[in-house]
Amino acid sequence: MEIEELKHHHRIIDMMLSMHSKLRDDNQRLALIINVILLCSSVILSTLVFIDPTILKFLKIDPQVSKVAVGICSTVVFIISLIELRVDWKEKSERYGQACEILSRLKADCRELLKSNEPPDPQRVEDQCKVCAQTLSTLPKIPDEKFPRLKAYYKAKVELSKFIDLHPSVPVWILRIVLLFHGIKKLFFS
Repeated sequence: MEIEELKHHHRIIDMMLSMHSKLRDDNQRLALIINVILLCSSVILSTLVFIDPTILKFLKIDPQVSKVAVGICSTVVFIISLIELRVDWKEKSERYGQACEILSRLKADCRELLKSNEPPDPQRVEDQCKVCAQTLSTLPKIPDEKFPRLKAYYKAKVELSKFIDLHPSVPVWILRIVLLFHGIKKLFFS
């Protein structure tokens, strides 16, 4: 029974590794986007603040429009700064990244026991199951509202990987489309 429990832990760890990786990447992307928007808004704001009114007249831009643009950019920079402080996607990304490292080690340890040529020592298997259970309870939680989407992402990733093994010379984007149609066909016609 212990080996079945270890196999179960291995499957859960594999799924959680994919989920945490996706959350890490998504949060990292959001942090980058917000930082780029903040940087661009700040540059525009700085430029508009120091622009000479004679240049505005030469460009046929009303100085009042310039003041409104400065006000809007100031507000955007302030709002983005507040969002960044409140949400802190970069810190979330780092936490999910640390979870990925822990899960990778756990997965490797489980795989080592499961793939050995000899039957693993039952005590080692039991110890590994305990380590898995304890470690999984300490990781950042997967938000409930994101779990179904992340599980679907994981299952699709596993199926895509199998499909790539069967058709290595076909571009991945084509395989994704074929898998999508297979899934729709299976849903409605089976």
